[in-house]
Amino acid sequence: MKSLHRWVFLLLIVGGFFSFASFCDEKEYEKGEVLAINPQFLHPTQAIYGRLEVESYIKTLKDLMNDEGVEAVRDYFKKKSGKIIIGPQNSKWLVDGHHHAKALDGLIKSDKRFRNISFYVEVIKEWNELTPKEFEQAMKNGNKKGELGTPPFVYLKDLKGRTKSFNSLPKRLSSLKDSPFRSVVWLLKKEGIIQKSDDLPFQEFVVADYLRKHIKITPTLTPKDYERILKEAIVWIKKADKSDLPGFIKKPASQCVKVLENIESNISH
Repeated sequence: MKSLHRWVFLLLIVGGFFSFASFCDEKEYEKGEVLAINPQFLHPTQAIYGRLEVESYIKTLKDLMNDEGVEAVRDYFKKKSGKIIIGPQNSKWLVDGHHHAKALDGLIKSDKRFRNISFYVEVIKEWNELTPKEFEQAMKNGNKKGELGTPPFVYLKDLKGRTKSFNSLPKRLSSLKDSPFRSVVWLLKKEGIIQKSDDLPFQEFVVADYLRKHIKITPTLTPKDYERILKEAIVWIKKADKSDLPGFIKKPASQCVKVLENIESNISH
């Protein structure tokens, strides 16, 4: 029995070592390289997410697994890849694809059929030579010192619209906080009411923050609450000009009722 215990102990040590090694690797990454990774090793660049969007992806993925199997799910994620920046000590910072990555992260933990599914990410910056302080500034500025500026790679506002510190960002996707307004913006974009802007990073969060300033919500939201918020959101979006809101109503008000009917299934749970 003691011999068996020793073997179990050794296996745990070895398993822990390889798990640690897979997270703290010393590989040299290249811009444009595509990685297959467990989403638990991705560092978010935002603190909040939209629960309804993630739940929609989870349903889609479960249906796909049930109907077509593992390979179909792998193919799905190859088409829905995210983007990462390699930071100090080869940390992997997710800058695009949080909602799909979070959906997979939840499924891996709750459904054994998904445990061997990877999330695919493209390396867009290789900044592991920077110090933590230099990396923070580069992420905020969208560039390293001496490079041309781009939009920032981080969104630092919390659920209440307060700007938080870079170091306060969650370390894992599982720690993201649910923003009902982010879910509402996803529903409006899904129905083509809000026009997508490629010029503004984190557009959905900017719109969600705008709505948060004008619409009151309760801590626990029911489907009826979401219907009310959606109707109020449409009114406020129509009032906003481009300086206030990077998106606008694309459909006339007469079509908004039909839109609410179309998205009812997304807010019924």
